[in-house]
Amino acid sequence: MYRKAHLLRMAPKIWNYAKYRCLPRKARMSVRRYTPQICSLLLTKRCNLDCGYCNVAKILREGRNNGSENEATFEKVQRIFDNPLFANCLLVDLGGGEPLLVSDLNRIISFLSKRGHMVNISTNGLLLADHIVDLKRAGISRINVSIYDANWPVIKRDIAKINRIFSVHTSMVLTRSKVEKEQDKLFEMICFIRNAGCRSLRFWIYRPMGINPQPEEIIDDTLPAYIEFRQRMEEVLPGFCLWPATLQTGRVEKRCPQLWQRIGCDVVGKMAICCGIDTTLQGPNSNLFSSNPDAIFNNPTLVAMREKLLDPESDPPEVCKTCNLLGDPGW
Repeated sequence: MYRKAHLLRMAPKIWNYAKYRCLPRKARMSVRRYTPQICSLLLTKRCNLDCGYCNVAKILREGRNNGSENEATFEKVQRIFDNPLFANCLLVDLGGGEPLLVSDLNRIISFLSKRGHMVNISTNGLLLADHIVDLKRAGISRINVSIYDANWPVIKRDIAKINRIFSVHTSMVLTRSKVEKEQDKLFEMICFIRNAGCRSLRFWIYRPMGINPQPEEIIDDTLPAYIEFRQRMEEVLPGFCLWPATLQTGRVEKRCPQLWQRIGCDVVGKMAICCGIDTTLQGPNSNLFSSNPDAIFNNPTLVAMREKLLDPESDPPEVCKTCNLLGDPGW
């Protein structure tokens, strides 16, 4: 009975996704046509790591956390998913900060799962071994563990034990210097992850965000070390690694669907622009709790960016020029 109810509640989300796939993208969108299929929810701005390329670390260092105001509660999440922009998202991506620091997390996951959403959590994994049983019981659909040098010793210690309870996916940010100078170290880490029972490893191409943006670390589609690294990994671990589009250097193809497919906010309703920039919408119609859904979906910033993405004669929006997802068609 539970499984049947779960599938029935997924039906509106699947129908919304089908409309997105069939109907054309326009610069100005109506929530009556379709709404985003993926939502990113920033549950907290607290973290037990301090990574230089993370926008949350930038927020913390600038003193913009505002304590408990920016911490998710069950009631705040309920209010967000009452909004038409979020109600029919097929995938809910819970992030932070570190979401495992949120006391209401299991209750939030259970609520979203019972609404028919697929629920992913992105975590640094430092606390995951202590929470994995409760996350599984709450109905989590997918867990992604982000791997960094700073958390690697804990991941190496705990990941096999975690996977025996719930098999996780992993991800890693690739920088130019890593693929040019640390391929053997990366190879050893990836083999360990696979042998520990993880389901996949997704590479993210570094984007210059956070506290100390470093454009020189971007990987483009002609970098010999990246081409060599990818070939090496596919020969040894075929199909285990998921490879994103790289930054385009030749003819630019503007395929990114993020401004139509994804929506994001924090728990006080500040709306994200897209996943490639660490600032939020500004001015009128930029807060989920004080604006009409159509007005938010057609905020002038989003409309102007969509126009540039749709116009074959126009250059991409400025922020897109250093983003590898410009050439990624999404799903």
